[in-house]
Amino acid sequence: MEFNRAQLKQRVRQAMRGQRPRPMLITLLFTIIVSIGTQIVNGILGAASGSNAMTQMYAELIVRQQREPLSAIQYILVYFGPQQLALALSVGFVLATLITTLWTDFMGVGYSKFCLGMARGEQPQTDALFSHFPQWGSVLLTQLLAGVFRALWELLLGVGLFAVLFGAVLLFGEIDILLALVVFAAYIAYSLGVKWVTLRYAMVDFLIADQGLTGMDAIRESKRLVREKGNTGRLFILKLSFIGWYLVECAVILAACLMGVAIFGAGIAAAHGLDELAEALAVALLGCLGLILVVWLILAVFNLWLTPYITGARALFYDWARGAYDTRPADGFGGGQGGWGQPADYTRTTGPASGRGIGPGAQNGTGAPRPPKPPRDDPWN
Repeated sequence: MEFNRAQLKQRVRQAMRGQRPRPMLITLLFTIIVSIGTQIVNGILGAASGSNAMTQMYAELIVRQQREPLSAIQYILVYFGPQQLALALSVGFVLATLITTLWTDFMGVGYSKFCLGMARGEQPQTDALFSHFPQWGSVLLTQLLAGVFRALWELLLGVGLFAVLFGAVLLFGEIDILLALVVFAAYIAYSLGVKWVTLRYAMVDFLIADQGLTGMDAIRESKRLVREKGNTGRLFILKLSFIGWYLVECAVILAACLMGVAIFGAGIAAAHGLDELAEALAVALLGCLGLILVVWLILAVFNLWLTPYITGARALFYDWARGAYDTRPADGFGGGQGGWGQPADYTRTTGPASGRGIGPGAQNGTGAPRPPKPPRDDPWN
């Protein structure tokens, strides 16, 4: 079956429109659950290791006492001692990061199950987020193994990046522009390389949610699905095709920054004297805080739509890689009785053509039905 990215993404959008409960509400619930769990873990481990106290002291030294960052770190090291600092770094940062990452990935399996059911038109409910909880041990082990493999690939490519940068410094150390270009190109290549090689683990969540595979079975099957018949390139292009939405977010943030600068500039220009300047700066600061809040809300709502869109597209790619992709849309929209990609119920007429036929299909003036419009991709694709 030929892979059609535009058709796949169109079907996801159709499925999102027909899904109840709304995907945006489920995404909001998923985000809240993950955030609460993350805060609980960080709070407990931060208090136990003393990292919270260190962070609070560092902020006070920088903000209130206006110390230099290096001086603040030296003061904290002397105040708490090296052993307490090592405990804070190992438990309050490393262990907390590991646990919160596993928690996010663990809940991500349930979210993937919801998006997979949504894309298939199965009308999944809220309980899909928690359907994998009975397998919590094997699911966590699978996510840990996949994370280790991703980290090893990143480490291997990182060694290559370091070698390239070291060679660039030796060869072009005196040519700043050329060195900067080499560093930029090496970093881009490293980032793309990491994305490319870690795609082999992209189907693990769907395999756990759909087939109940865990451990190395899920990892091996994910690698097989992604690597066979050039699927790595197809999945890479599919994920890359969403980059325009992120550029839209960047454009919104940039526009907000420019507006903030304009607000401050206008406030300073209109002030006369120190008293008016202080008042103008206070008003400009309130305006900027309001602008930040509005932009944050806009982007938060936008991502509640974008996240199930992207996850649903990955879910249908999973079905396509398995050979189980149904070309009919989930909600029954499409050209014919069978849905998208199925023959339309056209009735051909004879005799002089008047531009309209008897059948339900639009005519092109010759009595023959007009071909259906191709599925639409995102605007920039």
